[in-house]
Amino acid sequence: MKSKSPSIVSELRSLDLNLLVTLRALLDERNVSRAAEKSGLSQPGMSRALQRLRSMFNDPLLVKLEHGYELSPRAAAIDMALRQVLFDIQNIVVPPLFDPASAKGDFRIIALDYELATMLPKIVSRICKEAPGLTVWTIAPTMTAREGLDFSPVINGDAHLILTAFKKTHSGLYQQRLLDETTVCIAAAGHPVAQRSLSLKKLGELDHVWVNITGPDPGLINETLAAHGVSRRIKVFVPSFALAAHTVAHTEMISILPKRVVMPLVEAGLISIVEVPVALPPFFVYQYWHERFNKDPQHVWFRKLVLEVARTLA
Repeated sequence: MKSKSPSIVSELRSLDLNLLVTLRALLDERNVSRAAEKSGLSQPGMSRALQRLRSMFNDPLLVKLEHGYELSPRAAAIDMALRQVLFDIQNIVVPPLFDPASAKGDFRIIALDYELATMLPKIVSRICKEAPGLTVWTIAPTMTAREGLDFSPVINGDAHLILTAFKKTHSGLYQQRLLDETTVCIAAAGHPVAQRSLSLKKLGELDHVWVNITGPDPGLINETLAAHGVSRRIKVFVPSFALAAHTVAHTEMISILPKRVVMPLVEAGLISIVEVPVALPPFFVYQYWHERFNKDPQHVWFRKLVLEVARTLA
């Protein structure tokens, strides 16, 4: 029966890999005294290390001549390879600093149109200026009736960030609050109710546009109105906040939407914010990421950028 060849782990376990650092100093300095000073060893300690290295490689490595030392052919052959090995080990243990200007790669963000419309333009503007080699991918979330927004892409590594108002608790997820948002009632600028306050009775009589996503916000609004004896008469269901606002701008329907997503149309004179006699529920937007990226320098930089953008919107 053939004996099993030893594994690389067992072979390396029998070696003192610290000696490779000592060897690097000897190859650089080609002098025992200078190598000892560079390594913080005494000269006798460096001499003992050289003897151990000669035994490890079965080679003299440094050959003493009349005016100093010369590398043996074996030492010259491993010089560049050793330099690369130590460089790679250093990068494994201590990741290189992230330089946005020279960075390459992509970021994959999952978000609904509200978060994207609110933050993405400024995020992309910053990236174009500071990290032009990076690419941003935006991905529409998967929604389920039971769980709301599906967080599995960021948990399994298919996405880097989720920007959302949905809440999720998971052992591998980190969460950071980005925005506090208010909800407002809107109507087309020429709507009869646009220039006056809307009574609860009228609020219940008018046709509404409702953003049809599975989750807590529409339910929370309905619960708030129900507590005042009002239910919305939903006429149209749409899949995005921006589409709801544009639908209101061109019809006699009204809607209750996040304030930031409707402000461009308010400023353009297409819709008006209508006062209602009830405090509409606010919500909060978070960024979520998985622990696999928590200390990644590029990811840390990107999360900081997203947070800074969000703070400019406060």
